[in-house]
Amino acid sequence: MNAMKSHVGRKTLHLKNKQGRSLTITLREYRPGDEEGMIACIRDEYGDTYFKRGFYEPAYIKEESDSGHITFLVAQTKAGEIAGMLILKEFAPKEDMCEIASQIFRKKYRGYGLAMPFFEYAMGILQRRNYSAAYCLPVLFHDVTQRLLYRLGLRATGFVLNVFDIEHITHSYHNGKNTKHSQGIQIRAVNKQDAGILYIPREHQSFAARVYKELGVKFQMVQEHVEDEYGLQQEEVDNERVLPPVSLINFWQNELQKSLEISIYLVGEDLPLRIADFHAKFPLRRRQIINVFLNCNDKNAVWAYRLLEDEGYFFTGLKPLCSKKEYMVLHNPGEVEIYFEDYVVSEEFEGLLCYVKKAYEGRKRRKANCNLQTRKKRGIKKNGKEKKHTP
Repeated sequence: MNAMKSHVGRKTLHLKNKQGRSLTITLREYRPGDEEGMIACIRDEYGDTYFKRGFYEPAYIKEESDSGHITFLVAQTKAGEIAGMLILKEFAPKEDMCEIASQIFRKKYRGYGLAMPFFEYAMGILQRRNYSAAYCLPVLFHDVTQRLLYRLGLRATGFVLNVFDIEHITHSYHNGKNTKHSQGIQIRAVNKQDAGILYIPREHQSFAARVYKELGVKFQMVQEHVEDEYGLQQEEVDNERVLPPVSLINFWQNELQKSLEISIYLVGEDLPLRIADFHAKFPLRRRQIINVFLNCNDKNAVWAYRLLEDEGYFFTGLKPLCSKKEYMVLHNPGEVEIYFEDYVVSEEFEGLLCYVKKAYEGRKRRKANCNLQTRKKRGIKKNGKEKKHTP
């Protein structure tokens, strides 16, 4: 669904920092010639390591702007310097939301309180267009974006963990012990007001209900009733599994970041084989991880969830209202250790982080129990030595 584009009016701000210095800023849409100033903002914060590589290329910025996929916004000083940038990105026809992203300021213009009015300016544009929701993936190495977007009505719904390798991206904040950067998920309903029928594992139904109620949209939660060992919903009429033969799946591997994203639109009988194939092609070793977005409007979503859980995935929240389908988010960290205490999150995200941490700890317990059972079957003690069997 393409959003209707219209000319965006300028907004002038008169700001002061704590030292009493004044700054006049004009917020406006990008125009040709702004590219070098925008790239200077990126280089000032990230050097040459920003993950959106195309943003270093003036031709790419102009091309994306002309296509309508991205609306670039800039904050310009009275002297004409680009002090900051922000983008509104759409994903049509695959998804219907608009992402608020890439708010980056030159360091010398920080401390003037520019971030909030810039977000407000962007939100005003977003709300005048035909999007299902406002969407953001705030970083977890600072909480500024999380807190400001909460004030604009965006709510925490989940996490996308271990997306970026810290060896390939630098910034002016602290990383803690985590070796990969993670993102939160924040959503505000715009035009989509009904999430439809949701198939959620029983242990996460209360969580999901709270999220959708907080978003202020309609939804219907299906209770698990007749199920097999994976929690597969079965037809009560003939008591047979109702699974299409083939799953509908899309995936994208970021080879530099060692991050695989899998979207499961339709759950089919071949899902176990498809997951095994992903694990074979992208082995979960060193810093390779997988994030899964599982369509929870699919009545076989719970079966798929149990399958993924058995393969080492754990629940990290929801990605709601972004398309015609609703999604649960699952993560497999492979060998990557997660240090939840080193994430920097707002009070709202803190409660969600505690919930996801419990799911992560449950995964580790399941893995340890599985390894123990395997060792017992093989007759191996904890220290790795084989047990002596008396003939």
